[in-house]
Amino acid sequence: MFKKPFQSKPQSALRESACRQLAHEAQSTFHEFTAQPGKLQTQKFVSHIGDKGDIISSSTDPLWIRTTLPNTSNMVLVPTVYTQWQHPRMLPILWTWPVVIEKLVGGADLMTAGLVVPPGGLPVVTKGSLVAVCAHGEMAARAVGVMDVDTREIREVVGAKGKAVRVVHTYKDWLWEAGSKDEPPEIPVDSVEEARVADVEKSADGEGTTDAVDTKDAVDTTDAVDTTDAVDTAMENLSVQDAAAESETAATTHVTPAEMDALLMTSLKQVMATVLDEKHTGEQLPIAASTLFSTYMLPNAPRNAELDVKKSSYKKLAKFLKAMEKHGLLGLKDIRGEMHIKSLNWTHADLRTYTPYSVKHVVKAEQAPVVEKTQKGNMIELEELLRVPPALRPLFDDVNGNPESGYMTRQQARYVLEAYIKRHNLVDTRNPRNIRVDHLVCDGLLTKDETAKLTFYPRDKLQQRLQERMILCTRLTVPGNPPVVRQGRPPTIDIVCEKKMGNKVVTRVMGLEVYGVDPASLAKELRVACASSTSVDPVPGKKTVSVLVQGHQVKIMTRLLNDRGVPTDLLKVTDKSGKAKK
Repeated sequence: MFKKPFQSKPQSALRESACRQLAHEAQSTFHEFTAQPGKLQTQKFVSHIGDKGDIISSSTDPLWIRTTLPNTSNMVLVPTVYTQWQHPRMLPILWTWPVVIEKLVGGADLMTAGLVVPPGGLPVVTKGSLVAVCAHGEMAARAVGVMDVDTREIREVVGAKGKAVRVVHTYKDWLWEAGSKDEPPEIPVDSVEEARVADVEKSADGEGTTDAVDTKDAVDTTDAVDTTDAVDTAMENLSVQDAAAESETAATTHVTPAEMDALLMTSLKQVMATVLDEKHTGEQLPIAASTLFSTYMLPNAPRNAELDVKKSSYKKLAKFLKAMEKHGLLGLKDIRGEMHIKSLNWTHADLRTYTPYSVKHVVKAEQAPVVEKTQKGNMIELEELLRVPPALRPLFDDVNGNPESGYMTRQQARYVLEAYIKRHNLVDTRNPRNIRVDHLVCDGLLTKDETAKLTFYPRDKLQQRLQERMILCTRLTVPGNPPVVRQGRPPTIDIVCEKKMGNKVVTRVMGLEVYGVDPASLAKELRVACASSTSVDPVPGKKTVSVLVQGHQVKIMTRLLNDRGVPTDLLKVTDKSGKAKK
């Protein structure tokens, strides 16, 4: 239902009575749902296939969908994956293989052959009931759908035909995109489910999943490998140095939210005590929130600690900074829709008792953040070239003007025409600015009407006509790759800043592959530089991907692309957000 963008109306607040009614309906409909009513918003939507309904959201995530399901005429309340992650027992759980999950996220329905059936059998779920679809051995839903068959009618799954679940909503679809884009959490599996997982793993004998999903491309499992053996082999090949490095970073890899909260506060106090101290800050304030995090807090984190706001209880940088403002360490100010730090409280009791630690690389406040410029040899080089069209080849061949490579510069093309004029003595003796046109000039540069009427033609206009008739090409040289010549002007990298649902602004960049920019690497650097979530998604209808980052990040994205050698002339910026550029 949400595998493609959907249309929606603006959100409106849900009345308290409606929120209480919704909570009562959810508690009476879904198993083990005990949440209390809170402040919610609702908005109407229309999917790409015409399905209509309402989306009920909190301040951060869509929580419920009220719509009609297949084979039903009444409006049904459907939880999103965000809601199921908070209440994993509210829906019956069906398991499938990880390779099938990938197809479900791509928009396919779950086929009966894709189900994982434990020895005790599937849970009893009637046709038309809602279910959560999870990866084998997990409790966090990757999809929510409606049963297309009664599970008691499923005797065998190997070679079975037909759909088992019609998927309504999945992790990573456009409804998930409208929320905080959190990854599925690690939900502990209870003893009953652990027994089911163990039974399935013992009984699994490599059954194929070729017919697991309803999609045009079958799932290829002929090259499947035993993941257990692969892991064992990899562990045996680990060197002592790798193990030591892994032990150093284990503390930050498996930190709890409370520990990450403490790391964030420690880094902030370290910055205030050593870098943004009262003596050096001066005119640096106000500082953008993303700049504070990426330029100051990250480099000044405790040794071997990697700061990740998503692993904290705050989940977002804005929530962390608001908590620090409430604590009295700093003051915040909104400037053109972006959060800034307007003041720092160096007299706070926490700072008076704080003892700074040593950091290898400290950026002083009086020094503006320096961006290392890419050396000239590492810049992407573009050269405009011309190719001779078929109509002009006789003229160029007459003076041996066709280069071996087939390409020439504009100046070389001018020389060829001048050489042809001189060789055939085409200059008008009465007016050297005019050229007598012969049959090759007429065939290659003049129209039929001009050929019938004109005997002489101005030299400068003839040269201009030659430049227009030549085929424009571009030689693209990406560092580390051989030069490539493309017809036409060089393709641009499109940077689009636009609004999504509500007032959320995102910045998207497309067309990176042509210039050798790795989308995944750029997304990782953007995530740190902007302190915002990023994603790499395929562009519908094109063999390319786009990198998306939360917020109006045109300036930072342009700088990072310039650092990778991409000239600013190749960047096409389109701002649809209605906000001032950052």
